[in-house]
Amino acid sequence: MPPDAANAWYAPDVHSQYEPTPGVVVTITRDRGAFRYRVREPVLTAAETDADDRVHAYFERGHPTQPRTREGARERYARGLDDKHRRAVARLADATPAGERRLQYYALRDVRCLGALTPLALDDNVEVADADGDRLVVHTTEYAPARTDIAADADALDRFLSERLDTYTVPFREFDVPVVVYREHVLGTDAFDVQYAVREPDLLPGDRELLTDCKTHVWDARVGDLVTDHAAFVAERADRYLARRLTARNAGRWLDTLQHRARDALAAYDLALPPVDRRFADDRLDDLRYYVLRDFVGHGELTVPIRDDHLEDVEANRVGERVKVVPRHSLWKDGRIPTNLIFDDERSFVDLVTQLAAEDGVELNASNPSAKVNIRPEGVGDDVTVRCAVALPAISADGPHVSIRKQAPDALTPTDLVRTDSISPAMVALLWMAYEHHGVVVFSGPTGVGKTTLMNAHAPFIPHRDRPVSIDEGSREVSLPHETGVSLTTRDHENPHKRVTMADLMTESNYLNPDVEIIAEINTPESFETFADVLNTG
Repeated sequence: MPPDAANAWYAPDVHSQYEPTPGVVVTITRDRGAFRYRVREPVLTAAETDADDRVHAYFERGHPTQPRTREGARERYARGLDDKHRRAVARLADATPAGERRLQYYALRDVRCLGALTPLALDDNVEVADADGDRLVVHTTEYAPARTDIAADADALDRFLSERLDTYTVPFREFDVPVVVYREHVLGTDAFDVQYAVREPDLLPGDRELLTDCKTHVWDARVGDLVTDHAAFVAERADRYLARRLTARNAGRWLDTLQHRARDALAAYDLALPPVDRRFADDRLDDLRYYVLRDFVGHGELTVPIRDDHLEDVEANRVGERVKVVPRHSLWKDGRIPTNLIFDDERSFVDLVTQLAAEDGVELNASNPSAKVNIRPEGVGDDVTVRCAVALPAISADGPHVSIRKQAPDALTPTDLVRTDSISPAMVALLWMAYEHHGVVVFSGPTGVGKTTLMNAHAPFIPHRDRPVSIDEGSREVSLPHETGVSLTTRDHENPHKRVTMADLMTESNYLNPDVEIIAEINTPESFETFADVLNTG
């Protein structure tokens, strides 16, 4: 009861008492002239304590992931335990309904949230946390500073103090994968303060081995007819195999199996209601299916970053190092930021590099260990080109590397560029006049400075009745909103015996009667000579 209630026992040292969440009580007292912040959580019996130890030991083998920020802990606590986690707690603990609720609270607190810091994360009154001393000190809306019983070096303290900058979901097939961007406020823990985290589904103990077996099963599956839908083929066989294995695991628990079969048999004669649930949690099968589709249909660990419209670059430098990304339009911070994605196995990294090259018809091998390719992954957008520079370990130290640059799904307008101080209004007017009068404009600079972005922003200035012609690989990223446009490409690797150079295309484009030519990457003597001829002859 609150301290000022008429029926409450009078305690002059108690200044405030409230529940941040049902079953958890926060009490703020004055002790020797200083405020104390105490938390009272549900009390476990001796048998429940033993069951709680078993639950924690079980989940720890599955390498659970904690939320990255305090806001994430609140949202995860509000959702509660997933069905697969609740079933695991019920299976490991033979407790009363009230005892099972207490065990679920501690499983949610320690496995899915921030451990002992979870009550503080749920308390809206806690505004600031200070870890300078031996104990964590908090500042509430009315009392500060208040000393807690939590050690200053408590686990997940960096996550508790992190600030969430943005959160959204990235679609992949039927899944919406959450992404969180946050800033750490603990000095000395990481060279990068802003970080990018993909929140993929948690796995239970034994699921990684199960996924390995499932992938082998799908890979070895016999195909009789032509596969028109690759993803549906993989999902169907994965679901069938995973459901059979999960059901076989549950069959080893003889008491549950006997009850399930008995009720199913009685329901056939209308003597009892049929079993209301499956032998395993639906969300567990969904989580396992995600990882199978991610590796077979997507692009492994890079599946979400490649499909994230907020990102411009994705870089995987070597095995065992975090993947880095570059946000588009400097949404969170200029420059690269690290992710929680890591390639631990060189074999899987090599497979991904080879897959990216093969999607553009390039075969990577010992004699051709690197390539620059253009791909259009499913789910990214039909008009979005993804450029990849890939290399095998033959020429890349510490394993392969991948550098991915993604075209923006929607071209920026000149107004957008002016608003972000990327270009002046006077330059926009000058480019407009140059295009209107068929002038020559050269965009020069290193990779990534915005040449294509500038070209895309001004391409609509070309009159709609004119015929623009784009030449070579790089110009495929230029979006021409013209029904009269033509795009020419070299595609040298498709026929090595007949090499069509960019200079050849520049010459042939004259027969197309173009009004405007868009020429990308003039970087050879022949292309420079042809370009000069074009200018001299008008």
